Amino acid sequence: MNSSRSLVRLPDGSWVAPRKKQSRYGRRDASSENSKDLRTSTERDRGRLGYSAYLRRLAGVTQVVSPELSSSQMHSRSSHTHKVAMIAREIADHVARGAETNRRWRRVIQASGGLDIAACEAAGLAHDIGHPPFGHAGEDALDAYLKRNGVDDGFEGNAQTFRTVTRLDRTKGTTNFGLNLTNVTLAAILKYPYPKREPYDDDSNRKFGAYLDDIDQLRHVRASVLGVKANGSNDQGHQTLEASVMDLADDIAYAIHDLEDFLAAGLIDVRLVLTEIDIALQRAGIFPEQRDNEDFAGANFDETPEGFSRAPAFFAAAKKHKNGYSPFFNDRDYAAALHDVSTFLVQLDDPEHQDYVMNLRLLLKRFVRRFFAAIQVSSKPPYEGGPSIYLESEAWHGMQVLKSITRHSLVARPKMGSMQRAQTKAIETLMDGLADWIASVPKEQTLSPTLLTIFARNATTLPTKRPENNKLEPKQYRALADYVCTMSDSEALMRSQWLAGTEVPGSFRLALS
Repeated sequence: MNSSRSLVRLPDGSWVAPRKKQSRYGRRDASSENSKDLRTSTERDRGRLGYSAYLRRLAGVTQVVSPELSSSQMHSRSSHTHKVAMIAREIADHVARGAETNRRWRRVIQASGGLDIAACEAAGLAHDIGHPPFGHAGEDALDAYLKRNGVDDGFEGNAQTFRTVTRLDRTKGTTNFGLNLTNVTLAAILKYPYPKREPYDDDSNRKFGAYLDDIDQLRHVRASVLGVKANGSNDQGHQTLEASVMDLADDIAYAIHDLEDFLAAGLIDVRLVLTEIDIALQRAGIFPEQRDNEDFAGANFDETPEGFSRAPAFFAAAKKHKNGYSPFFNDRDYAAALHDVSTFLVQLDDPEHQDYVMNLRLLLKRFVRRFFAAIQVSSKPPYEGGPSIYLESEAWHGMQVLKSITRHSLVARPKMGSMQRAQTKAIETLMDGLADWIASVPKEQTLSPTLLTIFARNATTLPTKRPENNKLEPKQYRALADYVCTMSDSEALMRSQWLAGTEVPGSFRLALS
């Protein structure tokens, strides 16, 4: 079949295979189309997400540090989310336009049933919508808390996102399917397109896309978009094209924009990073002579250097990448990326210079251009379980190095550890306080309407008598975690203090709650 006839363009420039159009753009609840509304189905999805209260709360949720008005230039989870959505749309546009002349790209799109630009953007808006207060520290705290209390699959931010858009958030009260998004948009949200895998306590199974009681919804979405069996038995767990775009956009935003925040704020010691890069390259057998000649063929990051109580940061990252991205990860391109990023850091001005931030952004812009020039589309992923839309090797390794700087030079530092410890305690206090309150069998009218709504959408009830040992049922703990995920950082902290009795709300703050 001629590929030009087996794909058609939608008004926004997206591609779709006519045979897959109905299943890709279907919704669980029938949705009437207004003939005067000229938006595509996924553009309507984008609107539903854009108006979501769950999206709005991300303005007060941690990205890497908790958002404050005194540091308004730093990214919150909300500003990060909007950049991911923007980048996802730009990548999707880039690929859709490239497929006009690139037959190989078009064949991949055809085999996938299409590439929807607005679904990529909508997935960018949605991708972090399930993140709890305090970001990853809150995620870890909720995961540990739920597992201690009999919830086998614990807590995971990506699974919470899928739960939010398919169950908790709603455009109307009569639906049982959340925002009732199209299948193609829901599939695009599934960065990890599989439920929690056994054994549940294995760290390698930490990431997943849906909780055990949301499996049916995940399987319906995957069957509709990919044509796999309804029971998921032949689902290989690969991302859709739209999910690959969203995932890549998320990586670029973290690598570029989050790093920009902390370099601009002087929170990363550039000299220390440069020293660590030099150590990593020298220990891998790359010395100034090879760097001057850009000869990185002899690099070897296999052996942890002697004389260190723990592996240097970039050696530890190399080991992780080798384990997770074989055979795509390679020592030569990793060494070249370390050298390239080192050159970028050397070019930065003194942070006190008035043009420092502008120079920083101009230098980082080069990486963005390089990333777009390196986008590849292939039916054969670069590594097992990998995406179909990804960066060429050198650009991909450069992105990993940039991400490592933020991860190892800021996130893993002692000051961040102290902050995350406080965040963890706040979440634990909040969950303990809520569980104790529910176990005390309070009158329903004394509870938050939002909490009661969350219990209803979990199809679970409040206890009618105090449970033995004050222990709630697993579904009730899940509902409490869902409730916590309606809060911003400041609201979670405020409510934890109220429930612990360390602060009594005054009339003004009580009215705001």
